[in-house]
This record gives sequence, structure tokens and C-alpha cells, in this order.
Amino acid sequence: MISWDKKFTENNKLPSTITEEIDDSSQEQNTNLTDNQNRLLYLVDLHTRSSEGNESAEKWIRKPALAVLIYEGVVSNAFDYDYAPQSALIENRRVWINISQEGQSDVEFLREEELLHGLQISSRSYKPVICYQLSPKGRGLLKKVPRNDREAVDDFAFKSDSKELLKPVWDGSEYWLHGSFSGHKQASTITDTEDVSYVSSAYIPQCLRYGGRPTMSNAHRAHESGEAARHNLRDQDLDEVITLNSVSVIVAEYIPFGANQIVQLNNNVGSTERVQGGFISPAVDDDAAGTSMELSPDLTSVEILDYTLTNHLNFEAEINLPEDPGIVQVETFGISLNAEGTCFYGMQIEAVMERIKDNISLDHLARILVDVQQDSSEIVDSVISNYQRDLLNIIFLGDAPNRNKVNLIIANEITPHLTAEEYMDKGEYENELQQVIGDAKAAYDISEHDTLIFGAHGLLVVGPNSRRHEPLLCAYLQFITIDIFLQNYFARLWMLNDDLSN
Repeated sequence: MISWDKKFTENNKLPSTITEEIDDSSQEQNTNLTDNQNRLLYLVDLHTRSSEGNESAEKWIRKPALAVLIYEGVVSNAFDYDYAPQSALIENRRVWINISQEGQSDVEFLREEELLHGLQISSRSYKPVICYQLSPKGRGLLKKVPRNDREAVDDFAFKSDSKELLKPVWDGSEYWLHGSFSGHKQASTITDTEDVSYVSSAYIPQCLRYGGRPTMSNAHRAHESGEAARHNLRDQDLDEVITLNSVSVIVAEYIPFGANQIVQLNNNVGSTERVQGGFISPAVDDDAAGTSMELSPDLTSVEILDYTLTNHLNFEAEINLPEDPGIVQVETFGISLNAEGTCFYGMQIEAVMERIKDNISLDHLARILVDVQQDSSEIVDSVISNYQRDLLNIIFLGDAPNRNKVNLIIANEITPHLTAEEYMDKGEYENELQQVIGDAKAAYDISEHDTLIFGAHGLLVVGPNSRRHEPLLCAYLQFITIDIFLQNYFARLWMLNDDLSN
């Protein structure tokens, strides 16, 4: 029997594989759970503690921290999960983190089986925080978890060559794994989003157009992503369950606009000039009376499609930003801005990696959506007024470039083609869809061949007739984007009230 300091074992749980109780292989029995679920149950146990009396404090693990640990388990091959980037709010900062939808699904399964307790508490940002802890039933089942599953978790949950438990700690911009007592820390890559090579063309739904020339196509350049066929994915074995054909992506948000702002916007991009458009940059000229200036060559090219002086502006924008070596991204947006405040950023996916037009993986599409959301903020921030930029920074606590938006994905075909109910299976299909639209809320068969799926971060419309519904979908996006903005507005208002009260 190994002897350890009592205080250490209470505050920093040791892997049960080194205790005499669990070393007894006769206790290893079938838990009726998968290997991933066994390991997840054990991982939660390492970071939680139930009350042994009325005076002893309980320990719960927060959902974001558990997501970090699951991700670390995926990259260390302890969990056989996929992951994809998703926007999350961490201590009033909106960041992109690599979330495993399969891992989250297994957490929910363990809760349904009453092996985990769930706790919801409010936070200072007025967003609910979910915490987890093993239930008595879960602790009873934990004794049956095989030793090899425990050891697989121990390999990443503890400091190398030590029995020091690593705990996720947020430093305001990224996650670190801190040792329980030695001061050791190591960076987590959960906030490092990954890139894939792709080619896109500008896309604006016809219902938002008011004349002007059609958008230009980059279909003739589709081969460029195939020639590169590069990515920097850390998970080399992605499970592709669902693929889409002929995919269009629209990301939408609400920015306070009005007739005066649209007039200034048209002036900013040169809509009224003899030679329209050109290059734009978010840089501010501090020496406007000077002779020359130096700028980074990473500029955005703008081509005006159509406009009305006080009501709207539609234009194409080609992004010229540096990428990692080997990554080829031909990124062209169709952007539609109007006086009501709804901003649409659309692109037609011409190719992803070696796949041209069709058979687009949702794993790859999730990473493209990160690019669209981030780069669209950079483009629109370059052309809106200082007043609007200041307003966004106030509402989003100085983190406006990472503000949350809503995704609309339209595809002519989905493989496999199932009924709406079959996609909501709480399993592999639903997990795959949640990579691009967030937590799935509802799904409907709007015709024999067309399906509509709603998620927390967007919606997916697939089928040969899906584009006929664009006017209604764009109207729906207008309401959703206003709702998102108002949620952030009132959360900011309540936080300001708290600051004034204190």
C-alpha cells in the first residue's frame, strides 16, 4: 500500500490506478459504457468531490474547463472524438475554442443515465454556467472502470512523470494547464484554430440585390486548393459522417445603421466616385498632411456591385491576408449592408482541399466558418464610421472583432439524405451538424427533398429547392441578429449597473 500525505490526497486526487482498492482487477467489470464514456466518467471524478457532510464543501467542474480537458484528451489520443472550432464566451471574452461535440454528447448521455449531476449557476456576465459532478450512481460505477481506461486518462490529466493533477486556468486570452501544487504550467492549444485550403466566390442572395452586375466566380481557380491540399489540422483522422454539395455560406450580424451611416459608408468605399471601389485598410492615418505612408500589403480589394445613397450597399471584397505555409485560401466575400442594420457576408464554396464543389466535409466547413466570421469583422470595421466602431466596442467589452454572428448554410444536396427526425439522433449525425450550427434545436422536413435544421448559432437548409426560400431565410436572419445584439446590449447594461452599484 502506497502512503501519501492526507492533505495532498484530499485536494489533489491521485489516479485510482495506484490505489490498492482499484488495483484489485477483480473489481473491473463491464460498465455497459463505451471506452470514451468510461474515461470521461473517470476524468470528471478527478476534478470533483461530493460532500461527505453538511459542513464539507463540494467541488464541481465547470463546462468550459471540462471542454479543455476533453480536447487535451483528443489530441493525446485518449478520446476517440473529433473537434471543431466554436465561438464561446469565457469571462466576458468571446473566443474561438476547439469543442468536441461528441464529447459534449457523451457528457449529456452520462447525465441522462444519472451518472453525472448538473448544476447551473449565474455569472458576473449574466450568462449561465453549467457545472458537473459525479452522482452516487456514477461513483458506484466508477469502481468498474477498467485500468487501461484510467491509465489513458492519467497520461494527459497529470503532469508528465508525476501524480500532479493539471487544472485548466484561463488567463484572459488563452487556457493554461496548471499543476496542483508545484507551479508547473503548460499552454493548451484549444484556442488555436486550424486552417484548410479552400477557394470561394462572392455570394449575395438575389433578394438582396438591386440591379448591378452579377458577382464574379472563382470556379476557374478551384484547382488551386487541390494543388495545395494542405491543412494544419492536429487531428489527422476526422470522421466524416455528413457531406454537402454546392454549398453557400451566409454569416449575418446586426450593426446600428441609419440613412446617415449608409451615406458615409458609400463615401468611404467610393460608391459615388467615377472609379468605384479600390483597396481598403483598417489602419488610421495619423499624418494626413504628410507626403507618403507605409502600409502592410495585406489589403482588401473592394468592387461595388450596386447601391442606393441612403439605403443599401452591395459589394465584393477579396481578402489578401497571409496564411500558414502551404495553405491556399482564395477568399472572396459578397457583402450586403442596409440602413436597417443587418449585415450579410456570403460566399459560395468552390473547392475545399482536393474536393471541388461537392462532397464538402462539415469538419472542414466548420474551420472555413471561423475564417468567414473573423475576416468579415475586419472588412466591415474598415468601412463603418468611428462612431459605429466605438459603439460595438462598448457593447462587446472591447472585444468587437470576436463578436458573435449567426450562420446560414445552404446546400443543394446532403449525403446521406435522411428525414429531419433521423438527423436529430443524439448521436453521430446530430454531433456532426452541431459543428457548424451549434446545439441543434429542431429539424423539419419542409418538402420531400428539403430539410431545415435550426441550431444555437445558425441554421442549415439542404435540398434542391432550398434556394427558393432565401427571401424568408434572410428576413429570419434580420430578427435573429437583432436578438443577438440585444442580448449583448442588456448583458452589458446589467454589468454596468453592477459596476455603478459597487
